[in-house]
Amino acid sequence: MTSEAFEAMYVFIELPVLQRALEEAFGVEAEKAKLRDVSAFTDESLSSLMQHIRDELMRESASALYVSALSQAVAVHLARNYTDKIEEPQSDSPSLPGYKLRQITDWMAEHVADEFSLEQLATRAGLSKFHFQRLFKHATGVSPSRHQINLRINRARQLLRETKKSVIEIALDVGYTNPSHFAQIFRRETGLTPSEYRRQR
Repeated sequence: MTSEAFEAMYVFIELPVLQRALEEAFGVEAEKAKLRDVSAFTDESLSSLMQHIRDELMRESASALYVSALSQAVAVHLARNYTDKIEEPQSDSPSLPGYKLRQITDWMAEHVADEFSLEQLATRAGLSKFHFQRLFKHATGVSPSRHQINLRINRARQLLRETKKSVIEIALDVGYTNPSHFAQIFRRETGLTPSEYRRQR
């Protein structure tokens, strides 16, 4: 036994910080990266980073910016040195489960006029933005943002055919606050202006 004082230090790193470190270290395969469960080891670089964090927190006016930078350095060090890449079976191509894809696409159709938010969609799917976008495109053939444009244009076509609403009203109904921008996108997608499309219905 030793009579020397023992000091323990617990550092909690937010998941988004660690996720960014993993994405930087592993790129497109970040979702396969998993931290190893290790204990009772010596790492001089990690110990030095921890000491810097402790020293800064003990200051009378600690810098939140400096502590944040140190925590990011710790995350990068962990990602580089204490992470294994889990290989998944290659028998099936990665894709969103059918029920989850339907939930997402149904929600997008119901909120077609909402501002596009990849983060919100990924959260609804319970995935990171990167992983969600990759799986969505694999399942549908288009990116989430492209899918929303398709939904908006299809809804606009329906409204032009079936209602007497003005082009400005329809633009607002499908999420475009600028009618000229709506007309430009509609023509790019259909080859016709909204007015021309309505006349040819």
